[in-house]
Amino acid sequence: MKINPDAVYLDMSEDDIMKTLLYFFSRNAQKKAAESKPSYEADPEVLEFPDLFYTGKDGNVLSLDVYKPAAVNEGSLPVLFVIHGGGLFVGDSKLVYGFCRNLAKKGFLVFSLNYRLLTDANACGEISDVCDGFYYAETIIEKYGGDRNRVNVFGESAGAYLALYATAAQESDILREKIGCRQSNLIIKKIAFSSGMFYTKRLDLIGLLYPLQIYGAKTLNPFFMKYMNPENPEIMNHLPPALLVSSDADFLRKYTLKYAEALKKAGNEHQLIYYTDNEELTHSFAVYRTDTAEAREVMDQLCSHFKGT
Repeated sequence: MKINPDAVYLDMSEDDIMKTLLYFFSRNAQKKAAESKPSYEADPEVLEFPDLFYTGKDGNVLSLDVYKPAAVNEGSLPVLFVIHGGGLFVGDSKLVYGFCRNLAKKGFLVFSLNYRLLTDANACGEISDVCDGFYYAETIIEKYGGDRNRVNVFGESAGAYLALYATAAQESDILREKIGCRQSNLIIKKIAFSSGMFYTKRLDLIGLLYPLQIYGAKTLNPFFMKYMNPENPEIMNHLPPALLVSSDADFLRKYTLKYAEALKKAGNEHQLIYYTDNEELTHSFAVYRTDTAEAREVMDQLCSHFKGT
């Protein structure tokens, strides 16, 4: 069925409305990804180890993909976890494989994580899955040539939301207890977000439709929901230095600008990269529009940000 974005679906359930919104939120990024996606053919500059399976905290089967430069200099590689977007409802690690390849070429050991989608878990389960990715990767970092003392995290779109909470939870006993996730021994030194879906409780389309979908019965628990505000001190106080990327053409740009201002107000070390007056730099362009000069510029700044650890 062709969906008409101008129609009003009065007979749609809340779940159907959310799915429709997610379709429109993600379709432009997906289209751009398809346009700019590199070939699946082997890249001689990158060694790839796809679909490494492991068991999560809840007994569920998870997987991650590993990317590393084929020509590794002496010494260990800085480690970067990449969390894909998709509104928490669609997508997998292969969505960002071109971006991960480019990072590997820049000298990173990249772990691209999968997590359960909203069809199989709520947001707490998804955050827990990301934490399980940290936990498992810790056991294989040296095997693939990584330096456990230089660990970083990157999330795009909804993956930024997951990256934010999973990273803060590594240092917060309270968040781990509230979310129900486990802690690795990794110390995350830097974090970065592209077009982050940081807020889920604002009076907008996401805030009005997402809470029941992603938090379930916990939506009615104010003692839990106060921690689902990304500006909560328990989160702010447990974040490493951050880099945020957005643009005028990003439909979630206000989230990035608002969160950058919140980080500034809290005194958190951060950097904002924001592009104006270019309609080609759409949602998460840094990941999906790698053919643009601006995306290449962002990649260089990401590398500088992470390798400065």
